Amino acid sequence: MLLVKDDPAVRDATRMLLRVEGYHVTAVSSRAEALRVASDGPRPDLLLTDYHLGDGETGTQVLAALRERMGAPLKAVLITGDTCSAIKELHRDPHLRVSSKPVQADELLQ
Repeated sequence: MLLVKDDPAVRDATRMLLRVEGYHVTAVSSRAEALRVASDGPRPDLLLTDYHLGDGETGTQVLAALRERMGAPLKAVLITGDTCSAIKELHRDPHLRVSSKPVQADELLQ
């Protein structure tokens, strides 16, 4: 699993939760790091990302860049507190699940 979160404390806590549950997790903070990891290592099975990331990046930009780089669909979970119309349109993507903040640990694991 590739985890993209710009907040180091939340990123570390989420990575630890997922590892305890048996997932292999690579955690990064940006689109550039996600692309580097995807190029250097095995293809991730799942992307878990916040919608709003640092430097104006979004999780949808990360997902699009990874899909383009890999040339294949990538399943993803996008976590957001945003309720704008653009977020509502994301539900059309069959490989994307949108979860609203705050996300509880059991919900995330489902």
